[in-house]
Amino acid sequence: MSKKSCFVIMAAGNQEYNGKYVTSGELRLKYDELIKETIIKANPDLDVFRADDFYRSGAITTDIIARIMQSDYVVVDITFPNYNVFYELGLRHACKPGTVIIREQSTNVVPIDIAHLRYIEYINTSAGLEELSNKLKQYFESFDKAPNLPDNHFLETAKSFKYKYPKYDVENNISFETEILMAFIQSPELFNIFTKLQNGEAVEEHELIK
Repeated sequence: MSKKSCFVIMAAGNQEYNGKYVTSGELRLKYDELIKETIIKANPDLDVFRADDFYRSGAITTDIIARIMQSDYVVVDITFPNYNVFYELGLRHACKPGTVIIREQSTNVVPIDIAHLRYIEYINTSAGLEELSNKLKQYFESFDKAPNLPDNHFLETAKSFKYKYPKYDVENNISFETEILMAFIQSPELFNIFTKLQNGEAVEEHELIK
């Protein structure tokens, strides 16, 4: 059975806010050693990734949007106010439930536009990350029990107004590239093999016969 997927949305490039500066390398390290590990500890069966695991540009591309739409869970770190982060958060909120917002406890003020949203505040210490992991675990378990329950104001409003999204007819003229992209999105195992090959890493035989 395929693992469930968790897409992480967070600032990726160099950031400066309220006199505090952080490099893209520091943010990558924070993702690898803090956020990703905390999510996996909360649910070891998740495939966790963020945009630059499969795409290097800062642009919001079709594959990023597809992952925002398709991932079982999305974790959004709003520690640094970032337009791309907020835009991607809005896209996810409009698509489906399964989103959890986190924020490192700091002097940064949450922008007024999203200050009303529910989020988990964490402290970057061993005890603080343990608490974050426990809260994420509770959220994942709660969501799995009611996967169709709206978890944000947009979906709650859409439900109350019985809003119906347009039905886009699926035709047979889907490009080969799009079919390949969708195959990667729907199979994290296939994506992991592709990533290893791109990085020149060895692929074990058991990975190919899953």
